[in-house]
Amino acid sequence: MSKCCCNNDVKFFAKPNAGVCDICHPAKNKLSPLESIALCPPIGEPRLLTLIAPVVFDESGINLCRVICLDELKDVCQSDTCRKTDILFGGLSKKDLACACNIQLQVIDIDFNFVDPADGRYSEIRPTRGNPNLSRITLKDIDVTFAVTVLDACCKVVAQGMMTVRYLGDECEKGFDPCTNPSAVTFDLYTPYGLSFAPENPQGCNKLVPTINYMGFVSGQDGDCGCKDKDTRHYCKFDANNQIQQGVSAQALAKVVAQDENCFAIGLTLYIKSVYFVQYKFQHAGLTIPPKLSPIAEEEDNRCLEFVVGDLLEPSIQPLEVGTDAKTVRPIEDCPPKVDCCNKCGCNKCKCKC
Repeated sequence: MSKCCCNNDVKFFAKPNAGVCDICHPAKNKLSPLESIALCPPIGEPRLLTLIAPVVFDESGINLCRVICLDELKDVCQSDTCRKTDILFGGLSKKDLACACNIQLQVIDIDFNFVDPADGRYSEIRPTRGNPNLSRITLKDIDVTFAVTVLDACCKVVAQGMMTVRYLGDECEKGFDPCTNPSAVTFDLYTPYGLSFAPENPQGCNKLVPTINYMGFVSGQDGDCGCKDKDTRHYCKFDANNQIQQGVSAQALAKVVAQDENCFAIGLTLYIKSVYFVQYKFQHAGLTIPPKLSPIAEEEDNRCLEFVVGDLLEPSIQPLEVGTDAKTVRPIEDCPPKVDCCNKCGCNKCKCKC
């Protein structure tokens, strides 16, 4: 096979412009001069744009319920313990729960126990035998972290804190119930575009295992937690999870379904879904304008104050020509008669000489 007589072996490809607006295509089979300087949008058109959105391909829900007694909980701030589940932290105590008239719960994090398992019990995702697009999910020993708000009889907040408890534990663990909180649950989910993976042991080998991303409420923040005892650092560390990722994801809701002086039952609803990013076309009616806060007290007028109380700035570059005139572009009557450089004037009509 012979080579072509070129200076290099690079093969070039040209992408046809996909814009079909009237400006880009004034006549059939005739290219507009705008296309040669890349002003026509390569994808979509001014009235029909392209959107990449997370799409739910399949979803399954399951309800669990666990009874928790106060004597089963440990306050990690008041006692020396190495437990990671059935614990209280963040300022919440057993006394707060015992005196609570109402308890509000928010599921902020779930460890599904796919990676770095402590023992032989761990969750797993495997393909089904009959259909490679179906994934069989088995959940075991999942650790759920709640943000707890304690209310009195008048629904006033009296205490707040965190609590981590274990669902789907072993038959020998506290809270096991074959009907409401079994040792494991298994279900199938449609996953045509695959799964998300995570290192099985972040400190060890490079093996990757399928996992579930929990869409929670923990934001990322670098820095030391400030704990003096290094053995308690794992109580303060939670990975960021307030984002949508491709693969199998989960959301959860919880509520206290029963309560007495010594025990209370927490109902947990899990939504397991397969999510993938897909590209669509959508029609739009222009740009949205965010509402602007205004100061209450009036002050002496000046240019800075006029800007602060004025309209919000908008981008000057609008390749798709939507929305109103940009606030960063000054009208011609506002341009100064002479300027030293074009950077001092935002419009293109005044006679600026650099």
